[in-house]
Amino acid sequence: MPRFKTYTFAASLIVSMMSGPFAMAQNAPVYEDHVLADGELTTEELAIVLLTAEKDLTALLEEAVVNVKADVESAGVFGPRAWMVMKDKEIKEVKLADDAAAAPPKIQLHMIRVSLKSLARHNSIDAMLIVYPSTMTKNGSYHRVVALEHEHRLGVSGIKLIPLELSGGEVSFGAPLSQEKPFQIFYDRK
Repeated sequence: MPRFKTYTFAASLIVSMMSGPFAMAQNAPVYEDHVLADGELTTEELAIVLLTAEKDLTALLEEAVVNVKADVESAGVFGPRAWMVMKDKEIKEVKLADDAAAAPPKIQLHMIRVSLKSLARHNSIDAMLIVYPSTMTKNGSYHRVVALEHEHRLGVSGIKLIPLELSGGEVSFGAPLSQEKPFQIFYDRK
């Protein structure tokens, strides 16, 4: 089972914090009597941030992999799906209404993103992960992949492409390939 690595989150967070233009929150919170009142993070505070993001995104990844594997083993395919970490740390799946679930996959993805963005902008969720089927070309041949877009309120954003094979009714996953992804759900680029 593919797993997120701590250093991946650390690198993603550092790159996203240092690259310009900076990702900015819609409504910047006001910190008066808070650990962030000075506007700086100590090494210990940064470690806590990274651990929190890793824990949330790893839990989402595990949930997604279990569900994608079950879908592919039962039907040979899977459609767009998404999960989110709520404020109370509960993981919930994004469910589309029956009419929306019958829409083409690109429209489903759009509706999922809009729903997640609304929840994120209303401070209802801390993290999200969207999965959808895709393909990649390697040595002139196409390979099935699971595309996983993830974002965390604490400043982590990326996409992973995980090769997927179905052989004899058994699903296997290859080594994930990570790519940068601009924030779409929690923050706007300014």
